[in-house]
Amino acid sequence: LGVSGESLSDQVHQNPPHLITKAEKTVQLSCSHTINGYRIILWYQQLKGNSALNLIGYVNYNAPTTEDQYKNQFSIGGNGAESSTINITLKREHVGTTAIYYCAASKAQC
Repeated sequence: LGVSGESLSDQVHQNPPHLITKAEKTVQLSCSHTINGYRIILWYQQLKGNSALNLIGYVNYNAPTTEDQYKNQFSIGGNGAESSTINITLKREHVGTTAIYYCAASKAQC
């Protein structure tokens, strides 16, 4: 049963909405949700000019997991039932890289 005029995406919030940073700086993005029963927050990266969403990692309850290829650039923390943060360090070899970062909330799968 849904509430008219409101979708689940209206209950997931990411901050800041946009930012520009310099090399060797670490920035933090945050994601929060108010969806009852959802215990996982996932983080995705979409590189400029590419339609693919790459899973960076997720936090399931209080257990963060970062995909191996992203461990030297990303750090994920938080509580999947409420909120999550992702720290992104732009390495010199990634200067000039433009990407969009997305978070999503999910139910735990058995």
